[in-house]
Amino acid sequence: MGEKVVLPKFDLPSESMHPAIKAVLSIGVVLLLSMVILGGAVWKRRSAQMAAEARVEALIAARTAEANAVAEAAKARAAEAAAREAAAQAKISAAKAATVAAAAAKRDGDGSRTLASAGHHHAAGHHHGKTAPSKGAVAKGGGSDDKKAAPKSTRNNDAIDKLLAQYK
Repeated sequence: MGEKVVLPKFDLPSESMHPAIKAVLSIGVVLLLSMVILGGAVWKRRSAQMAAEARVEALIAARTAEANAVAEAAKARAAEAAAREAAAQAKISAAKAATVAAAAAKRDGDGSRTLASAGHHHAAGHHHGKTAPSKGAVAKGGGSDDKKAAPKSTRNNDAIDKLLAQYK
């Protein structure tokens, strides 16, 4: 037995992994970890957007309710002003009616005088010392009577008073 036996060289698998498989597994772990981080960031951003939308909707609802309350208050003030105006008109009407009734009672109590002659004691041709101009006289424009004869303002200040009352 003197001959040497030459056995073929076999590579037996060892307990350690091949370096290419280690690289594939490490890339897979990194990919999985990055997907978890990215998913968490997307979820956090989406929840922040939902919260912002909820805040905006709440703010819109609050402002709408506030505007409706202001509109209702304005309607109430307008109704109150209309009621006050109606009461003032009724008061004026009552005062006019009382004046007319008093004048009628005075006229009925004093049968010889009429309402037209009761308030006027001057004669028809009497003009407080001024004489009528003759036919030959020329009328002068811009006399002092123009200032005295300026028409009274027929402006109704009730609307202005009502607006001012709203801002008090």
